[in-house]
Amino acid sequence: MPGRCFRSLLPALFAALLAVGPAVAEKPALRVALSLDIPPYVMRQATDGLEVAIAGQALAEYELRVVQMPYAALETAVQQGRADVSIGVQQREPGIFYSREFITFVNAAISKKAAGLAITTVMDLTRYRVLAWENAWYDLGGAFGELFAPNSPHRADYTEFADQREQVRRFWSDTADIAVIDRSVFAWFSQELGYRSDEAVAHLLFAPVTGFRVAFRDAAVRDDFDRGLARLCAGGGYDTLLARYGVVLETTICAG
Repeated sequence: MPGRCFRSLLPALFAALLAVGPAVAEKPALRVALSLDIPPYVMRQATDGLEVAIAGQALAEYELRVVQMPYAALETAVQQGRADVSIGVQQREPGIFYSREFITFVNAAISKKAAGLAITTVMDLTRYRVLAWENAWYDLGGAFGELFAPNSPHRADYTEFADQREQVRRFWSDTADIAVIDRSVFAWFSQELGYRSDEAVAHLLFAPVTGFRVAFRDAAVRDDFDRGLARLCAGGGYDTLLARYGVVLETTICAG
């Protein structure tokens, strides 16, 4: 009798194991390179922020193991084997697979309102002390890239920062005249440091937005990301994330 009872339970036990199998299956893991914290895009040691949320939702079928590094290092993180995925790059190199643009920044040359600076062209910036983010000369390109490229004589009064909180602090401490920076990043750090962003003037000298991509070691993972990003756009999730993190854009990557 006990033997017959055990045999009668086997089908039910087998079915139960099949039912729980997918739930305990591990997701494929990816080493993901992200910048140092730049709220509202990357926050709380890369556990929160707009870029973190977009990546997490677009790659929901993967386990993301984040490694933070200075912004300039993101460009070569995949090439050097330091990550499988690098979020927020612009350069394009052979052998690396790049997503469509996944995020855009609204960059401006920001001065203090009290200074009353007359700035209408990028060339005007060469008269002042300028602070920018790491690799800004490359990311913005054009006239700005030519004027502030390495070895340019205009670099004498030009400084780049891996830590954009320090960039904003230095701007408000009066050791510089201009901060070249994304408007949302500037507003966030200004408030955190106890300054009012309405005491500054944003001079819109650059393209309306500067777009960034994600670099991948594996083309199939890149394709998964692009499909996930498309789903976020189609379902309205992308706009929801922008609103959650207080990022205001005239147009988004979903409009393309």
